[in-house]
Amino acid sequence: MTDWVHEAQDLTDQVLRPAAAEVDATGKIPPSHFDALRDRGFYGLAFATTDPINTLADVGEILVSGCLATAFVWAQHHGTLLRMVMSRNDTLKTRYLADLRSGAVTAGVSGSGYVDPDNPLIVATETDFGYTITGQAPFVTGWGLVDVIGVTAYDPRAQKTVTFLMDATDGPTVHANRICLSAADASNTVKLTFNGHHIPHTAVIHVRKTPRGGLSFADRALLRINGSLALGVARACLTEADRTGHPAPKLWETHTTIRNALNTAATGDGDIYDARARASQFAVTTATYSATAAGSRSVTRGEPTERMAREAAFSMVCTTTPDIKSRISSARHP
Repeated sequence: MTDWVHEAQDLTDQVLRPAAAEVDATGKIPPSHFDALRDRGFYGLAFATTDPINTLADVGEILVSGCLATAFVWAQHHGTLLRMVMSRNDTLKTRYLADLRSGAVTAGVSGSGYVDPDNPLIVATETDFGYTITGQAPFVTGWGLVDVIGVTAYDPRAQKTVTFLMDATDGPTVHANRICLSAADASNTVKLTFNGHHIPHTAVIHVRKTPRGGLSFADRALLRINGSLALGVARACLTEADRTGHPAPKLWETHTTIRNALNTAATGDGDIYDARARASQFAVTTATYSATAAGSRSVTRGEPTERMAREAAFSMVCTTTPDIKSRISSARHP
C-alpha cells in the first residue's frame, strides 16, 4: 500500500519547495507541478486510502508546506470530485468521474459558503430546460489552471441548493475577474460573475434541501481538511527555522498538539471551530518566530520568511468561517 505521507514529503522536498520562491515571484505555477501530482496519483487520493479524511488532511498539510499556491489549487479538486462521487446523475458521472479521479480532468470548486439561504450570493432559477444562474462567487481558485468548476447555487423557490459542473472558461454570461492575492497569487483566484448563465439539467450534480441545525459529519470533515492550510504554513515556517539553524522543538510539539486537537474535534469530540482558530493563530506565531530568527532578511521581498509571513496572514482569512473568525478575534492569547 502506498505511503501517501511519504510520497507527499518526497514531492515537497524534490519539486515544490525548491520552486516556491519562483512561483511566488512570478505568479505562475509550472505545469510540471500538476503533472507530478497527477503522475503520483494525488488527484484520486481520497479513493486510494482507507482513511480519506485524515490522509487528505495530512497530505494537504505537507503539500502546503512546500508550495501554498500549488497545494491550494490541488485541494479545490477534491471538493468537486467528492460531490461527483455522491451524484445520482449517472450520465455526468460516466463522462467525468474516472477522469477526475485520475487527474486527466482537473476541477475547481465554488462551494456552499456562498449560498446562505438568508443571503445567497449565487442564485439558481429553474426553467423548463435547466437553471438560470445569476450572482457572484467572490473567491474561485484555479481559473485558467483547471478544466471544470463545481458550483453550488441556491434556488429560493424550492429552498434547495443546486450544484452543477461547468467548463472553467469565460463566456457571454460568465466573467472571471482576476484577484491579486498577497499570498498564493499564482493560484489564479478570481471573482466569478454569472449573468443569466444557462445550466442544463444534464450538468447538475445534485439538488439538495438546505440543511439546518448543527454540523454534519461532512461539515466537520471539511473543516478539518481545510485546517491543513494553516498547519501547512506553520510546518513550512518551522522547517525553515530548522534549516537556518534555529530549531524550535517546543513549537513542533505544539504543532502536533494542535493537529491532534483538530483530528479529535473532527470526530465530534471537541470544538472544531476553536481548534481551527488555534491552528490559524499558530501559523502566525511560527511565522513570527521564523522571521525573527532569520533577522533582517525577513524584510527583504522574496525571502522565505517574508513570504511565509504573508502566507500566515492568508491562513487567518482563507477557508475560515464566521465561527472561526469569532474565536480568533475573541482570543486573549495567540
